[in-house]
Parts: sequence; structure tokens; C-alpha cells
Amino acid sequence: MSPNDLYSLKMMKQEFNQPKLFELLAEETFYNIEKNNIKIKKNSIIELCQDNIEYVYYICDGIASISIADEVFEFKGPYEFIGLSDSAIDTSYEDFQVKTITEMTVWRFTKSEVIAKIMSTQEGYLYHYMSMLDQYSLFTKKLMTMKKTHKERVFIALQELAKKFGTPYNNAVKIPSVFTRNIIAEYVGIGLSKLSDSLLKLQAESLITVTSKREIMLEIESIM
Repeated sequence: MSPNDLYSLKMMKQEFNQPKLFELLAEETFYNIEKNNIKIKKNSIIELCQDNIEYVYYICDGIASISIADEVFEFKGPYEFIGLSDSAIDTSYEDFQVKTITEMTVWRFTKSEVIAKIMSTQEGYLYHYMSMLDQYSLFTKKLMTMKKTHKERVFIALQELAKKFGTPYNNAVKIPSVFTRNIIAEYVGIGLSKLSDSLLKLQAESLITVTSKREIMLEIESIM
């Protein structure tokens, strides 16, 4: 890929990102579509299809895990959509599950109306294309990560969580406590004992810090 292509892709991501797509869907002067603001309790299953109607959710606050065949594949947080492109990659809703790991506030749209409004705009296909491209990149990265050692996979997962959900703490970034050892182990695809061994090795190499409260922190430089 040439520098010009990389620049164009970067510009497209800035212009056709998920928050801007939400703005397009939420505005009411053109092709107004129904939307509902709802709160969802922690540890709830978010149904993407109810009574043969498919839904798309936009997260205002909170975090959900995305599982395929009982394996945690990714986490979605504020300013991201659920059900727009991610569910399309999996062919069965029975194998695709969205579960809240915190309380969530979301906007819910009917998927058919979302697609209709997107495609009624001149630039609409670009929103959908960028969404699919992000999902494809995520799958590719996940497959490549599976070839690495347990310790490497754990560190990559911690970097991802710190970068996306972490909070600054002195010269480090703290991973929210909602990401328990069980959740991290499921995300990496290893058992709790292997996770503990990997965390000990990473701490011995000063790649992470584990506090007395079992909080995990990474140096800011390691997630840039």
C-alpha cells in the first residue's frame, strides 16, 4: 500500500467513523428512522434479533463482550455499534452472543431502517464499507495472535484493553477491574492457571504491574 493509499484510508476513517454514522442515523430532517434509548443491566444478553426483527445498537455508555461459539472475540464500548457488521460475519445468531459486562445505555435501531438510510445517502456505502473493513481487520489480527505464545497473547490482550478502555494512572494505564481474570482468560482463550503464569512472567519482565488490589497496569509507552 502506497503512502497516498495509507493517507486516504486514514482520512476515510476520520470522516466515516462510527460516531459520525450515529449522527447520520439520529438526525431527523432527512429520512427519519425510529430509535429507542434504553438501559440494560449488567450480565444481560443483548438480543440482536427478536420476533424476526434485527436490531442495531449504538453504545452511549458501558461495555459488552462479543462471543462466537462461547469464545469471547472482542469487547464493544462507548461510541461503537453492535449488530451492524459484526453479526454479519457469523452465519448463525445462535453462535453469536452479546453480553453486557457493565450496565449499559444504548440507542436501538431497526437494522433494515439503518441499512436503508445509509444506502440512501451518496456516501452511505463508505460508512458500511469502513465498518466491514474494521471487522475484517479485527478477525485477521485475532487469527495472527493465536499463533503466538500464551505470554505474548496475554500481553497483546492487555495492551488492547488498556488502549481502548484503560484509565491514566501516573505514568501508566490501569485496566478497569470489570475485566476480571475469568474474562481476560476467556478473551485470550486460555485457562486461569496459564493466565496467572503469563501475568507473573510479564510482571517479572516489568511489562506490567499488578497491584495489591490485583489491578493490572501497563506503562503508557507500551500501548502507544
